[in-house]
Amino acid sequence: MKTIQNESNELFEQNIKTLGEDIFNSISKSSPSLFNKDWWYGRIMEWSMKNDKFKTQMFRFVDVLPYLQSSSEVSKHLKEYFIEEEGSELPAVFNMGMGMGSLAPGLMSKAIKKNVQQMAKMFITGESPNEALPVLVKSRKNNLGFTIDLLGEITLSETEAQDYHKRYTELLEFFVKESKKWKPNPLLDTDSLGEIPVTNISVKLTSLYSQINEKNWQGTIDILKERLRPIFLKAKQSNVFVNIDMESYHHKDITIETFKQILSEEEFVDYPHWGIVIQAYLRDSYKDLEKLTHFAKERKTPFSIRLVKGAYWDYEVILAKQKGWPIPVYTIKKESDANYEKCLKLLLDNYPHIKLAIGSHNIRSISTGIAYAEKIGLPKNAFEIQMLYGMADGFKKSLVEKGFRIREYATVGELIPGMAYLVRRLLENTSNESFLRSKFADNVSTDKLLSDPSLNLNPSSEKSIDENHFYNEPLLDFTQQTHRDLTLEALERFKEKMGQECPLVIGGQKKSAGQFIEHYNPSHNSQLVTKVGNASVEDAELALQSAREAWQTWKHVDAQKRADIIDKVAELMIKKRYDLIATIVVEAGKPWSEADGDVTEAIDFCRYYARHMRELVAPKRIGNIPGEVSLYTYKPKGVSLVISPWNFPLAILTGMVSASLVTGNTVIMKPAEQTTAIAYELMKILEEAGVPPGAVNFLSGRGEEVGEYLTGHKDVDLICFTGSKEVGLHIYSKAAQYDPGQRTVKKCIIEMGGKNALIVDSDADLDEAISGLLYSAFGFSGQKCSAASRAIVLEENYDRFVERFVEATRSINVSYAENPVSYMGPVIDQQACEKIHGMIDRAKENSSMAFQGEAPSEGCFVPPTVFINVDPQSEIAQQEVFGPVLAIIKAKNIEEAIQIANGVEFGLTAGLYSRSPGNIAYFKENIEAGNIYINRSITGAMVNRHPFGGVKMSGIGSKTGGPDYLLNFVDPICFTENTMRRGFAPSEEA
Repeated sequence: MKTIQNESNELFEQNIKTLGEDIFNSISKSSPSLFNKDWWYGRIMEWSMKNDKFKTQMFRFVDVLPYLQSSSEVSKHLKEYFIEEEGSELPAVFNMGMGMGSLAPGLMSKAIKKNVQQMAKMFITGESPNEALPVLVKSRKNNLGFTIDLLGEITLSETEAQDYHKRYTELLEFFVKESKKWKPNPLLDTDSLGEIPVTNISVKLTSLYSQINEKNWQGTIDILKERLRPIFLKAKQSNVFVNIDMESYHHKDITIETFKQILSEEEFVDYPHWGIVIQAYLRDSYKDLEKLTHFAKERKTPFSIRLVKGAYWDYEVILAKQKGWPIPVYTIKKESDANYEKCLKLLLDNYPHIKLAIGSHNIRSISTGIAYAEKIGLPKNAFEIQMLYGMADGFKKSLVEKGFRIREYATVGELIPGMAYLVRRLLENTSNESFLRSKFADNVSTDKLLSDPSLNLNPSSEKSIDENHFYNEPLLDFTQQTHRDLTLEALERFKEKMGQECPLVIGGQKKSAGQFIEHYNPSHNSQLVTKVGNASVEDAELALQSAREAWQTWKHVDAQKRADIIDKVAELMIKKRYDLIATIVVEAGKPWSEADGDVTEAIDFCRYYARHMRELVAPKRIGNIPGEVSLYTYKPKGVSLVISPWNFPLAILTGMVSASLVTGNTVIMKPAEQTTAIAYELMKILEEAGVPPGAVNFLSGRGEEVGEYLTGHKDVDLICFTGSKEVGLHIYSKAAQYDPGQRTVKKCIIEMGGKNALIVDSDADLDEAISGLLYSAFGFSGQKCSAASRAIVLEENYDRFVERFVEATRSINVSYAENPVSYMGPVIDQQACEKIHGMIDRAKENSSMAFQGEAPSEGCFVPPTVFINVDPQSEIAQQEVFGPVLAIIKAKNIEEAIQIANGVEFGLTAGLYSRSPGNIAYFKENIEAGNIYINRSITGAMVNRHPFGGVKMSGIGSKTGGPDYLLNFVDPICFTENTMRRGFAPSEEA
């Protein structure tokens, strides 16, 4: 028996289907131009929908095309993407000028560029407001309103942000002036509450401020409000609607909070023509809408919400999986569609506090909104429907004829900044789940297209991690207030420990050293952080005896138990995470995110090596000969001397110590004197995890005396060192010397420095290249062995790159490490500060200093410094700086760029930004480095994903966090047993 509710639901569904069918029936049977196979782009779309490989190559080619400055470059990229690329095929539309058609390369290049420009014009109204004006006037004559947006993605510098601010203002003023000439249109210019603005603009917050920083939460919001106020004031004075666009999930909460705060200000609280976008593919969108509707009621003046599905689905899923964060979007399209309808109803229920803009091309979604508005008694003009310019024109016409207000999202701007927008539109139209593709290309039935998405829906998981396999510990997401608050609390707690004394630990017993070294906060060099016990030779001998004695027991501990202990170390680090971060921030001068990365890498090392040891421990049968059994296994070497640097004071130290312990060796731990407090925290964690007394011995202090004594000692079997080339080579030489009574040849795992280069090709995406180089050069003040201290830029891009990179560098925030605003903090100590300044002074003699920033007067600060026109053989281009100094070198071509990159004694990391498959392949084949990166930064190696270690004078080839690293800590053993007795062998061997 049907209930009244069921009958009501059935009637509602029937109304949706009737509306949808009516819209479908009213449009022309011909496909939209994008899917019309008589058009060039129609044929391209057809190929893209049939062939995923072609689609990828095509959209990559479209993305790079505006950057190609010559016909030969266009021809070269065509060949690389569509002919030379394995598995690729060139459609007939491109078979010209390639030896397969009649057009010369120059004519072919012009033809292709013209066609792509025409395709772009399908979605972009013009390169300037003047160009866009006739397009929008024509649309208005067809009863289509507009909201106009400036093309472009995230700004990289404050200069670019100021330019966008100016352009938004000019855009607003231009259309206010022009719109006064237009005749009133009641359908477009009024809603159920009265008149609405003719001019409607959409603003991206990321275009107004280049340094959005979720850690500096309120500070960032204050600057965004400062940038918005002039636009808002002008909009209010001129009766203009301003909509705040929503971009990536990372910026979602800060965008909403900025919107709420500025709408609460006295000047704007009573103006109803503001709006914000909410993306229904986000799992938390409904909760966000509930909060916004509550805010609207409190504010007592309505505002608008444009409800869209969302345009960054692939990006959000990939990013979440890369970072190990919960996937913020629904991963099943039906979930997004169902949530969209749920959100529609919430917003319509809250009219007139909220005015809804239905942002969709999905006729099921649109029909649901219309049907629900009718159901609750709202007039047609209580809401509006928004669609993208250039898409679903038949739908727009049909809905206008039915009396609905339709507004187009219209973009204005140059093609190069607009390529990301164009590619998103092409991807959207060729996606397997695109509504327009389903209707016009795949001929999916109307019934299926109009079916209820909530039926038979199985929720997807937001988990991005498979816990059955190794996974990297996710970095903290500082958009979450909890993480910000807990970090601040930990920094406050650390203040109580300032000036602490770090004792030695030998054989499980704390031992006070006779002398102490004082280490001061690099950010505030009057603040004493630690008193470091300065171990003596006698202390070193005691530690060695303790380690040797403990080894007799530790080497026999079951490998599974050793691995369990190291896993426990990781668990304890997670538990103490915020305090470890605070210690690194204050002691090493690392900004928050860099300190968190140090902790997560330490956790990863423990988990990875524990997991790998469990795989390594079981003896493996080799050979398959009857009457003989050969087993291959490993045994620990003995006593491991671990000498660690200060730049990754927890991660590198933990990696070397955990690898030594899990393989059955005992350890003498000698951390850098500058970062003893965090090393001592590790020592306490090791003890808490169950490492027995003597298995790890903690020797702090200067390395010159103790290190010299231990590296040559006959009872040290293994030396793990990360540091400078000079010290590394000295240790290697010292370890090679035989000492009477020595039992083993010392194994050395030596990781040294780098003079790392990042090459920027002539076709590189400069937005990506500048962002990646900025982080590679100035992250942690350039004090990573992987940091980029050379940028080699091809001459076609050189001037543009230098100009934009200098402005981006000028924009970064240099501040104290504990300050959440800090992008770049201090260098480690005064000695390092003086050394780097000395190199800068010498570089000024033969290179041009294009930029040197400002830095706090207190503390050990070196401002970010950029040199241009640098001689590849000069000191600044040859010697490791270990500071925030970048040399930019010009190269004629990719071959010369790689020759320059290889022309140093080091070979640690190297990178290339390029969109030429041929140049990428050439780079991979010819670059001399242990870690090679393509189209990304060259720092930030992750355990398992990017095993780390260099060649040439950067190291001896071992790879931390890689599958063969533990083999450095063990001796391979082969047991061979003759199992034949009197001519008989066990049957399983026969």
